[in-house]
Amino acid sequence: MTRLAAGLLTINGTLIAQLLIFLVMLGVLYRFAWGPLLQILNERRARIAQGVEATQRALQELQAAEKERQAKLEEARREAQAMLDRITKQAEDLRKELEAKAREQAEALIVRARAEIEQERQKAVQDLRLQVADLSVMAASRIIGESLDPKKHRELIERAIEEAEIRA
Repeated sequence: MTRLAAGLLTINGTLIAQLLIFLVMLGVLYRFAWGPLLQILNERRARIAQGVEATQRALQELQAAEKERQAKLEEARREAQAMLDRITKQAEDLRKELEAKAREQAEALIVRARAEIEQERQKAVQDLRLQVADLSVMAASRIIGESLDPKKHRELIERAIEEAEIRA
């Protein structure tokens, strides 16, 4: 074997064979290991990007759903408040109506009671007149000592009572 002296590095068949084997091995590794490894890494990078994209879409959808939920909740609150306002107004109207009916009934009772009282008073006055007339006739007949016509005496007494009422 010939040796070439080139200083530190001597080129011989072993070095060339090792260099060739290294290059072939590098090609085989690139072809069968590095290529599939890069493909796997690229696929993983794509899946991660898709996952990030899907996460962002899901986040946006979540935010949109949250906004929609808030809007529906606010609408439900407004509707509930409107219903409460309507019910309150109806209750107030009903209260006023019942109060007015109660007042009317109370006034009707008062009017009826006053009418009954007036009737009773008139009846009592009439009964009192009759009793006074009868007592006056009886007293006059005892005083005079003889029986007078009760009809005439009654007329006289009633006139006297009417005159007394006019003066009073």
